[in-house]
Amino acid sequence: MLNSLLSWRPEAWIDYLLLYMAPGIFMGGYLLVKAFQDRPSDFAKGLMKVMGKEITLVDQLKGCGVYCFALLCVLIGWPGFLIWFVKDKKDGVARQEWQAKPDFECAPEYLIAKVNPVDAEITSYVSDPLSTVPAVPFGHLNKAWGNFLSNMLDQEDELWSFHIPKGSKTGKHQRECKSEIRGFAKVRDGKILAEFITEGN
Repeated sequence: MLNSLLSWRPEAWIDYLLLYMAPGIFMGGYLLVKAFQDRPSDFAKGLMKVMGKEITLVDQLKGCGVYCFALLCVLIGWPGFLIWFVKDKKDGVARQEWQAKPDFECAPEYLIAKVNPVDAEITSYVSDPLSTVPAVPFGHLNKAWGNFLSNMLDQEDELWSFHIPKGSKTGKHQRECKSEIRGFAKVRDGKILAEFITEGN
């Protein structure tokens, strides 16, 4: 084996080195193209010039040096950069999915029971002797309740009551409830699609 290693030609080492660096070359090219696309526009350059922050020749040389060093690191350590790139993409997708999720106070663990809309209105009918609150289900929230029900068009939609105890963590940002939160939720296939809060913080 030692003899076979000693018998290798220098050209063979160069071939193996180029073969190893080939993915790094593609990655470096991708980064260069992306950097070119993200370069400041003429408008941004003009704005920086007006603000006294014009890019000088020294700044350009420094930037070129940074890019050369970064490309050298990518060529040598491309496996590590590839792992980081894949992980960053997955994290970006996860962040986008999290941001797209609705920020409801209610969560599946706070659902109490499936209810009929008519029964919900009967139990929430407001009767104020002073007539300061409209004598309709949910009082001042009656219009909002109507809008809430109007969105329950799918046959699979279910109306559930919910109760969130004081001090519980709610929403995407896990805020702590300062008081009890009660209301109704639109549920389909076990997922909360909308909520109507009757009592909250």
